[in-house]
Amino acid sequence: MGKYNSENSKNDRALRSALGTIQSVPPSLGCFLAEVCLIADWGSIPLTNFPFHDRVAMAEEIETSWPVLQPMRSWHAENWDAETKMPTDAVGLLLSDTHLLPTPGVKKCQLSFLSKYLHGCVNDAFPIWDRNARTALNNVNDETTWLSYRNWVICVRQEAATHKACLEQIRLPGECLLRTFDKALYILGGEILERKQDNKRESRPGKAHGK
Repeated sequence: MGKYNSENSKNDRALRSALGTIQSVPPSLGCFLAEVCLIADWGSIPLTNFPFHDRVAMAEEIETSWPVLQPMRSWHAENWDAETKMPTDAVGLLLSDTHLLPTPGVKKCQLSFLSKYLHGCVNDAFPIWDRNARTALNNVNDETTWLSYRNWVICVRQEAATHKACLEQIRLPGECLLRTFDKALYILGGEILERKQDNKRESRPGKAHGK
């Protein structure tokens, strides 16, 4: 956790500051587009996978879906079980009442982005679904649907509950427990992926001969 905070805390603070400024003015397409671009860049989603015209289409759909998303910003629960039910119920609303996944006009199904947007811009009770987190939890389900994300919400929050005592000791003041767990998954998943890449390089033909 110290590794994440030392390497990324400046970027995280800058993101929170920028989002705070954006969200202090009335919602508009321009605000949603600014959020989309900030979250995509912070979440290391390159323009090749999520080009600008797709980001505009996503912002337009977020604006259309804002009556569903806005109330979720103020959702809070008194205990862990109720807090787990909250995002799982929310995913059901996103499935039935929005067209965010897939977003019309967007070429790729952007579940990774949407999970980061929900976590960073709507409510931090939503866990991030991306390669690092899935690798850390050995989750091989790569379906990009709201139903698969709902199962991911349950999985991540169960794992976080298992390690709750440890997470409470290392989280930053005022930090959501799920945010602390997400940072741990980011570091752990990244280290696992890096080791896999190292093993691939070591096993290449000719490596044993020093070539």
